[in-house]
Amino acid sequence: MEDIKLQYKKLADRIDELSLRERGVIFVSILAALYLLAANLVFAPLRTEQNRLENQLKAKRGQVQSLEDQIQAILTGGVQGGDETQRARLAALQEQSLAHDTALARAVSGLVMPKEMARLVEQILLKNRNLQVVRIENLPPAPLTEGARGGDGASARGDAPVYKHGMRIELRGTYLDFLAYLKALEGLQWKVFWGQVSLQTEKYPASRLVLVIYTLSTHEGWIAI
Repeated sequence: MEDIKLQYKKLADRIDELSLRERGVIFVSILAALYLLAANLVFAPLRTEQNRLENQLKAKRGQVQSLEDQIQAILTGGVQGGDETQRARLAALQEQSLAHDTALARAVSGLVMPKEMARLVEQILLKNRNLQVVRIENLPPAPLTEGARGGDGASARGDAPVYKHGMRIELRGTYLDFLAYLKALEGLQWKVFWGQVSLQTEKYPASRLVLVIYTLSTHEGWIAI
């Protein structure tokens, strides 16, 4: 016990010898570490849910792709007028494909629409005027699964690929302002997914937060800012 007290006193004495600026740097570093710990505890369940939904969407997307390939094979081979078996199979496959498309659309219905993401981000920023916007930029839409982009691919055949629409947000402020902003995003009625989250210490007490959020949609349309 005495050894612990002695070590603590030595540490306190060393901190007392530091300049105010050096103490500020240490304080900010501790806050940054606490922030990362809190972010992992708060957002770990969200990331688990994100992974579950993404895996579910990828599985459904694969099922749609398989059905569309079967439909295309029948159409390429031609359906003869008297071939009722082929006609019935084609109709059944088209019905299944439509059902999977509907399921895909329903799965992403609880997420914020890409065109609404910028507006929601702006609304939350207006509620916390201590945060300074350094930069906000759209990230290029990308298919959730490979081979889902248009042209001669999946969307040209009429099925419903799923796209990731991302936004990179760079803010300047304090630790508490950042935490309040992230909690506000987490509490939105329409959900967004979390990508990169990083905190860089600048001049005490200011720091810079870089955050990437994204949503999913069956449309490739751009996010307006």
